Amino acid sequence: MRDVPGFLGEDFAHTPGGLSISVAYFRDLDGIERWRRHPEHVAAKRRGRERWYERYAIHIARVEHAHSFQRPRRP
Repeated sequence: MRDVPGFLGEDFAHTPGGLSISVAYFRDLDGIERWRRHPEHVAAKRRGRERWYERYAIHIARVEHAHSFQRPRRP
């Protein structure tokens, strides 16, 4: 995915119970469309449907604001 023009980054998390979420960030809708049609992504979606996923949902949204916090490391 990193080689798709417009890709900015990704975040993901998994719970012990098997729930997972992946968030991919793209510069614009053209980047999302390039990713959707990318041969490796098409193959990965096919494998996921055949082997792992019972269901999934895709949401496309615009990030209007973001901030973060990181606790300083203690020596």
